[in-house]
Amino acid sequence: MMQLGEIHRFTLMRFTPQGAYVQGKVDEHLDEEEVLYPKKYLNENAQEGDEVRAFLMKDSVNRRVAVGEVPKLTLDACAFLSVTEMNMHGAFADWGLDKDLFIPFSEQREGIDIGEAYPVMLCYDAATDRLFGSMKINKKLLPAQPEQVNRGVRFLVTEHHELGWRGIADQKYLGMLYRNECKIPIELGQTLEVYVSAVRPDGKMDLKISSTQPQKYDEATEQIMTYFQEHKFLFLTDKSDASAIYSQFQMSKKTFKQAIGKLYKQRKIKLFNDKIARMDE
Repeated sequence: MMQLGEIHRFTLMRFTPQGAYVQGKVDEHLDEEEVLYPKKYLNENAQEGDEVRAFLMKDSVNRRVAVGEVPKLTLDACAFLSVTEMNMHGAFADWGLDKDLFIPFSEQREGIDIGEAYPVMLCYDAATDRLFGSMKINKKLLPAQPEQVNRGVRFLVTEHHELGWRGIADQKYLGMLYRNECKIPIELGQTLEVYVSAVRPDGKMDLKISSTQPQKYDEATEQIMTYFQEHKFLFLTDKSDASAIYSQFQMSKKTFKQAIGKLYKQRKIKLFNDKIARMDE
């Protein structure tokens, strides 16, 4: 049986007034289960045997359906979702599909309000064959391993902390980005490219904007020179705000200054008070 909450490849098998029944493909073999692919997602020239990529979920009457829309999160992933409704059964959040995502009372955090956004993980209950959302994310994450130090990760910022910001790294690990390691503005729900500076004994990651590895400076110079392949001027300098530098290149101001200094010594750029120019050969 195909896994709910994931995007699969399906083959159109037969058409009905409601749409088409499809079968999922696993390792090039068709799964025996047929599910409905609603008519509104069908291309007007669709034929039996055509392949589609679709998200597998359950509709309002608890039937498995494949939908052509891409949700804001897939199984075991996290995203910031806005709460749309609260009733005696639980809460509901907008995850980008017609049917809102159900969040049971047991999976909610305290003090949630309609219209506010919160970090939510998409989970699967095998006993009922249903998807649900959970705001109790930390207990569902994995412990990081020491060999992950200095690796780059994608960090979803989920909460403020007196020392900085907590969040989820690579959708799997709990991480902390310290205030003294980050000179750019940070917002809840923001996703950053960061590096693992340490893994604590409890499996949590300490994160920083820049890697301590020397090769990262070489990567930064290559990134800046790639920009200069298409532009004569760069309207940033070593005096520019750290947030402007990060917005342009997703690197820290320290890394940017190191890379600019290296390129200047190589006589590949010329420095001005308000910009940097490419030196043409």
